[in-house]
Amino acid sequence: MIKRSGFLLVPIIFFIISLATLYDYGMNWDSPVHFARGQAYLRYILTGKRDYNDNPPFCVDETGLNSRVDYQTGEVCDRHRKVRVSEYESKLLDFNSWVGQATYGHPAFSNLMLALSNNIFFKYLGLLDDIPAYHLYIVIAAFLLALSVSIWVKKTYGIFASIVSVFSLYTFPLLFAEQHFNVKDPPMMSFFVIALFLFWLAFTKREAKYLLLSALAGGASFGTKFNFLFAPFLLLPWFIVYTVQNFREKLLAFKKITLKRVLQVLFSLYPRRFLLALVVYPVIVFGVFYFTWPALWPDPINNVFNVISFYKDVGGASCSYSFPSLDWITQCTQLTALKYVLYTTPPVTLVLFLIGTFFGILHFKDKGGVVLIWLSLFCFTVLRVTFSLTSIYGGIRQIMEFVPAMAMLAGFGAAKLAKTKYLQVVILLLFVPIILTLSQTHPNQNVYFNSLIGGLSGAAKHDFPGYGNTYGNVYLQGISWINQNAEKNASFALVSGNAQNISRSSIREDIDFSNGSKSGYNFEGEYQMSLVVGQDIFDDTFRYMYLDIFLNEVYSVRVDGIPILKIWKNDKKYLKDGVDLEGQSVSVKKSYSKNNEVILELEKLSRLKALAFVSPNTDCKDSMIGTKIEVSTDGGKYVQKAETINNFTSREIAGYNADFVYLFPGDEAKFIRVSFPENYSCKLSTVGLEIFSLR
Repeated sequence: MIKRSGFLLVPIIFFIISLATLYDYGMNWDSPVHFARGQAYLRYILTGKRDYNDNPPFCVDETGLNSRVDYQTGEVCDRHRKVRVSEYESKLLDFNSWVGQATYGHPAFSNLMLALSNNIFFKYLGLLDDIPAYHLYIVIAAFLLALSVSIWVKKTYGIFASIVSVFSLYTFPLLFAEQHFNVKDPPMMSFFVIALFLFWLAFTKREAKYLLLSALAGGASFGTKFNFLFAPFLLLPWFIVYTVQNFREKLLAFKKITLKRVLQVLFSLYPRRFLLALVVYPVIVFGVFYFTWPALWPDPINNVFNVISFYKDVGGASCSYSFPSLDWITQCTQLTALKYVLYTTPPVTLVLFLIGTFFGILHFKDKGGVVLIWLSLFCFTVLRVTFSLTSIYGGIRQIMEFVPAMAMLAGFGAAKLAKTKYLQVVILLLFVPIILTLSQTHPNQNVYFNSLIGGLSGAAKHDFPGYGNTYGNVYLQGISWINQNAEKNASFALVSGNAQNISRSSIREDIDFSNGSKSGYNFEGEYQMSLVVGQDIFDDTFRYMYLDIFLNEVYSVRVDGIPILKIWKNDKKYLKDGVDLEGQSVSVKKSYSKNNEVILELEKLSRLKALAFVSPNTDCKDSMIGTKIEVSTDGGKYVQKAETINNFTSREIAGYNADFVYLFPGDEAKFIRVSFPENYSCKLSTVGLEIFSLR
């Protein structure tokens, strides 16, 4: 019994582990929008209501912001509350809001499923807390994928290949971590591959019901992200091989081949009901996408085109050369995705995958050509972003459907390699190192890099794009530290990002969480928290550089010795040794140009602290917004600073008695170029400018 059911036992064990670790992960930084949209749509579909006017309120603090504990009733808004309501059922984010009405973005199917999961397991049953109840949907989707992979490989290459495939799937660090919090990519991947499996099953069994189920799964994938649009292209090679094989077998059964028999065989390959199901397949896929997105309904044509425009903008080809010219290949080929696959795949899976790929190419017609589907899924998915047919951002999580393809090919490779029980045991034992690594890096497995690049520390050494990016997951670990260590009534802010990146119900109720609490050189003692990501666009901003250059962090989360999150307390006692941030006014020589520019020349090379602006009147002040700053050591080569002059909070610029203050993290410069907006009509000579440098 165990031997026969072993291929199902492995997915179940990994599913239980995934459930047991559900609370250990944070959330993706854009998850709140998807939670809110899903709740608004589910409420509208089930009740027709477009607002939350009759909904019980969530806990709030004295300022009316969401809080873990309600300041009036003392209630704790967790799963033990008698009347439970999600933090993201907000009157500001109902069906009538921009969240509910927007159609320029990703589809809504998985948003609805997230909300449904939350309503069942948090609101009605009270089995899980608010955020984990949303995330349960993703874990279930990944489990359904694992079951499909297990059954698919078992049907074609046996139990051992099936077990190895599931091990390869679940021990892929990116997938194991992100099934807990990535609300789009794992569900999209799961339903994508389930649809392929059911499509294959429909053809091999010649049963229309599997084709209809495949269409529903494909609709769930397409209704999450548009990746399923590429399914016909990767299925085409297999369809041709499989159909030709069937056609030849049936035709060769006749002793004498005539045109009549050729036509008879051709029209008897697939039943009429099956062909009808094939015709309605795209209709079902589109139907799932459309009917789970109520915002599309008022103006279907324009709204659908709006969605298409979104995908053209964020995922369209970015190459300016004609396809498929030599320049298109040489100038637009991007190897980042291939490098990510190479460096983030566990070595055992990578080796077995390469073996499976080798044998798959040699024997692509075996078992009805099923390996051809897996090869096409991997190759087309990775190569379409390598050869600039489409574009991605954020590593390879957006093309995560290549992971199950690798896993199944790894299982196939293991079956070809292990001809004895002894070799099978050895292959399974080779997964022990990656399992130990998953345990040691928990819950930050999605920053994993393998030994080919030297782990995460090697990726940092080579400045690999995006190394260390947890996409917001690690924030929860930082919040846990602040909740345990911050003094009563402490202030807390994110160095970069929006307040929505963090659930307010996860923060201790007395802590003031506001990005407006950042005080810079004024040292008001607030805590500031930041993700640490390779080649991050925020690395050059004043707020990050100020903290990183001048202050010792009070806490950091490290993997392989590399920080992936830092927390600072903006207090003078945490200044690094030898740092003196006292400022002094510096005399300058001004020169003006016709291009709305002012060049400020200092007497000597100085470490800049601030540049204060005083406008002659309110209109001039308002039109000054967007003014850019550049610095230079020699007056020849200038470097533009990351922010404009209006990017700083009132707390950061307090004490300067100015309209705007641009803050510097000690840049060494002798020249400053101030570029006012093109529409700035006031005389530049009337703007008061004062420079402060560090002593």
